[in-house]
Amino acid sequence: MAFRHLNELPLGDKVFRIELASEDDLTVTLMLTGWSEADPQTPLACGQLRLPMGDVATVRIALNRALRALALVADVAEPIPDRDVLRELFPGHGAPWVPQHEEELLRRFHDGESIARTAARFGRTPDSVRTKLRELGHDPRHPEHCPPDGCLSWSRYASPALVGSAPADPAPNGS
Repeated sequence: MAFRHLNELPLGDKVFRIELASEDDLTVTLMLTGWSEADPQTPLACGQLRLPMGDVATVRIALNRALRALALVADVAEPIPDRDVLRELFPGHGAPWVPQHEEELLRRFHDGESIARTAARFGRTPDSVRTKLRELGHDPRHPEHCPPDGCLSWSRYASPALVGSAPADPAPNGS
């Protein structure tokens, strides 16, 4: 059974076309082309890969990992993939943050490591790292800023009643 699947993805001012085709069900050909909308005649990307149909799943994983590594080296943010691929690409996705990881996250953040690189080290998405930084009282865009009560303050982990703040005055009764 022959098939042809074409997908065009406009990303900003660029367009990428990914085409999958098979004539015999034994091999599949993946073709990639990309161009800028301002200059569609000049290719930004072009290539072709022909592989056995049985190796598609393995090659998909290899390409995902290679492109993820390239994104880290180039220090570019990557779009979040479909949910079925998240756990494959980000092994820490959905796992709870433990205090040791939070401390390491803040250390890397204050040392100026990029969000993309930090996310890769923890096996999480860049968005989950940004969210955790905000939960810890930090603005991901401003590493020089720390919350007024300090990094990893007790107020984040426990209610004020547990750490010893004074209880509120009881309401006066009418007498």
